[in-house]
Amino acid sequence: MNEVQEELKSVVAWISEQTSGMPLPADRRARMALGCLELAIEHQAGICALAERGLWGSAYALVRSMFDAFVRGVWLARCANEMELEAFELAGLRGKPFRDLVDDVERVLGHSRGVLSKLRTSSWAIFSDSTNAGAEPTRRLGDPTGNGRNYPAADTDQALRLATALGLLSATELASLSGHRDVALACKARVVKFSSNAGSRPAQH
Repeated sequence: MNEVQEELKSVVAWISEQTSGMPLPADRRARMALGCLELAIEHQAGICALAERGLWGSAYALVRSMFDAFVRGVWLARCANEMELEAFELAGLRGKPFRDLVDDVERVLGHSRGVLSKLRTSSWAIFSDSTNAGAEPTRRLGDPTGNGRNYPAADTDQALRLATALGLLSATELASLSGHRDVALACKARVVKFSSNAGSRPAQH
C-alpha cells in the first residue's frame, strides 16, 4: 500500500467517524440529496477496498459512479427547483444532460476555474469505459503470460486522489445540508489540507 492508498484509507475512516450517527433532515429535497451524497461516500469506501486488492477496473468504475452521485447530490440540494425535484423523484434526471448538472453545480459552488467540467471532459471516458465495459479495459490487458492488467501507478494514484477529494467534498455537503456546521468546517479544513499536500507531491511515473 503506497502513500496515496494510505491517505484514502485514513480519509475513509475519518469521514465515517465524523458522520456516523449524524441526525439527518427528512424533507424531500434533503432526503434525495443526502441519498446521493451518502452513496458517494459509500463508493469511496468501496474504492478503497478494491484498491487494496488491486481490482483497479472495478475501482475506476466506482470513481465514475462516485462523481455522478456527488454532482447529483449537490444539484438536488442547491440547484433543483420544485418541478425538477418532483421529476427526479418520479423518473430520475433523464431529461437533463449530465454536463448541464456539472455546469449548474460549478456555478453554485463558485468553482470559477471549471474544475468539475475539466474532470468530466478529461477523465470521464476512462472511468465510463470501466463502468460500461468499453474500449479502455481492453487496452489495460496485461501481456500474454498472464501478468495482469496494466494500470500505471500514476493513473491509479490519480484515481485514488480523486476519490479522496470527492469523498471529502461529499461529506462537507452532507454535513452542511444536515445543519452540522462544525463537521462541515472540519471537512472543509481537511479538503484544504489534502489539496495542499496533493499539490506539493512530485508526479510519479
